[in-house]
Amino acid sequence: MIKFKRSLVAGILVTALLFISIISGCGQQVKEPGTQPAKEPSVQPTKIDIRWGTITAGGAWQVIGSAMLEDIKKANPNITGSILPSTTSGNVVGVHEGQFEVGFSLTDTTAQAWQGEGYFKDKGQIRDIRNLAALYPQATHIVVWADSNINSIEDLKGKRVSPGAKGLSCDLQSQRLLKLYGMSYDDMTVQFLSFDDAAQQMIDRHLDALLFVTVPFPFASVINVGSQRPIRLLPIPADKVAELAKFPGVEPYTLPGGLYQGVDHAVEGIAVRAHIIVREDFPEDVAYSMVKTIAENFERYPGVLKAMSYARLEDMAMDTGIPMHPGAERYYRERGWIK
Repeated sequence: MIKFKRSLVAGILVTALLFISIISGCGQQVKEPGTQPAKEPSVQPTKIDIRWGTITAGGAWQVIGSAMLEDIKKANPNITGSILPSTTSGNVVGVHEGQFEVGFSLTDTTAQAWQGEGYFKDKGQIRDIRNLAALYPQATHIVVWADSNINSIEDLKGKRVSPGAKGLSCDLQSQRLLKLYGMSYDDMTVQFLSFDDAAQQMIDRHLDALLFVTVPFPFASVINVGSQRPIRLLPIPADKVAELAKFPGVEPYTLPGGLYQGVDHAVEGIAVRAHIIVREDFPEDVAYSMVKTIAENFERYPGVLKAMSYARLEDMAMDTGIPMHPGAERYYRERGWIK
């Protein structure tokens, strides 16, 4: 009897162990001969159609934006898009409101948008924009005729001048500069014109000076004026440069000599920086791909736009006064441009 009970218990144990092994095997895949283990799904790049806010037809940003977007689309099949004409402030607002995925701006304009000042006063602080890449400087060109009696900023009082179109960086910085001398537009006759129209008015003797305080260089409109008659470029004194450089997005800058006929010496002044902006929710992998492609094609851009000759590759990562987009920052850290 005892022997029978022992056999029964042993049989029950064997059956239980067999059942457990079957249950355990249910959670495992049976590998057929010659098959490979399943691969983890790869992360697919974000597909995006980019609307890139640039500037009016023929402007520097339209030229360089077209070249950059061409390279980006060629290197990244997931990215499509086109450039669209706009203005500096229009690009900032357009990126903020989702009309553009990407836009060009100037560091002083971006700073005003961040603080909700100037043109952006009624819109409030725009804090959802991020820097993607800094590019070339736009520097001071206060143009007068070589035989003019205008030898300093103070001598502009009572003269006929144009700072370009109203609301641009040149307009903003001209007003700041004049204020340092206790002057304003009320002390002179001011015409708000396109750069080309202002140049023509200067050639036709309807203007005495061009207050192009922040423009890319060499600047076509200034070349045009200088080709008609000898010109001079007025410097901004060092103490006034220091005051202007206190404003966000403004830096001291020495314009090199030899850019314009008869102007062989360097000219002291200020500069603002052209840069590319996106919104904070712009896809990180796309931002990374864009700056990587721009960096890899950087050497060809001076042939597209002469102003890019004065941009340095590592300056793409420079501080523009607003936060860097994480995708761009990741690439710049990989390159060692951000520590």
